[in-house]
Amino acid sequence: MHILTLGPVGYVVMAEVLLGPAAEPVLGGGPFCSIECATPEVCDLAVALGIEEQGVSYLASHMDRPVGVVVSPRGRMWAVQILSVHELASNG
Repeated sequence: MHILTLGPVGYVVMAEVLLGPAAEPVLGGGPFCSIECATPEVCDLAVALGIEEQGVSYLASHMDRPVGVVVSPRGRMWAVQILSVHELASNG
């Protein structure tokens, strides 16, 4: 029997538009060794996008991971989240 095992997991922080006018995803810092190490980057990227978009940003949680949410006056909503490199590969 052959069992597939994944190597150590790295994490990156990425912001993507959920609603409103389209924009390219924004890759934050990384790679990070854990979700805990990536959490401050979620906050930093959400604040930076909020300033850039002249909107508001706040921190929420989804599936035990922090998620930054940014809403602009033009109606664009961003999600800033932590993704494992394996999740990135499956999205591409």
